[in-house]
Amino acid sequence: MKKWFEPHYRIVYACLFGVIVSSLTSVKLLAILTACVLFAVCFLHSHQPKHLLKRWLKFNFFSVLLWATLSWKIGENGLSWNENGINLAILITLRMNLIVLSTWLFLHHITDTILVQAIAKLPLPKKLIHLFILSVRYISLLAELNQKMDMAMKARGFQPKFNLFTMKVYAQRVALLLIHAMLKAEKAEMAMKARGFKL
Repeated sequence: MKKWFEPHYRIVYACLFGVIVSSLTSVKLLAILTACVLFAVCFLHSHQPKHLLKRWLKFNFFSVLLWATLSWKIGENGLSWNENGINLAILITLRMNLIVLSTWLFLHHITDTILVQAIAKLPLPKKLIHLFILSVRYISLLAELNQKMDMAMKARGFQPKFNLFTMKVYAQRVALLLIHAMLKAEKAEMAMKARGFKL
């Protein structure tokens, strides 16, 4: 029985559940499933609720942008509420939250190393597995860089506020991360070509 809960099986479950959720159109069913999965995730992360809440709020920042764009429409009388857009925003928000929460649930206690080992066990083409492994590796490297930048900003007394200076600092931070990502991707491509890797 334990083997069905091994990391590579849990990755498959997360992918299948994501596909099923993407096809659901009932807001009521999505809301019930989201509430159930959220309860399970909160139970598993009960020792660190602040960390979980912070991650969830960061993710739902995209939902705010979604609502800001889909809730309005430009008609003959100017700006007005877009009912279809609001319904679509509710549907997308619930789907997004359900997929992310279920991924947190299925991949609970799976580190980067375990994830790489689990991907290698999946019945996929070798080249695709290599690409997945490289993606996991470089995402973790960029996450480390982001943490270092965050610590450096705090050490210099940076306090984010809703002003032009804060927006400029965050824009520079994102630009630096993208530049590092591009450089890492170029180095990885050169290393793969040097080893005779061809798509």
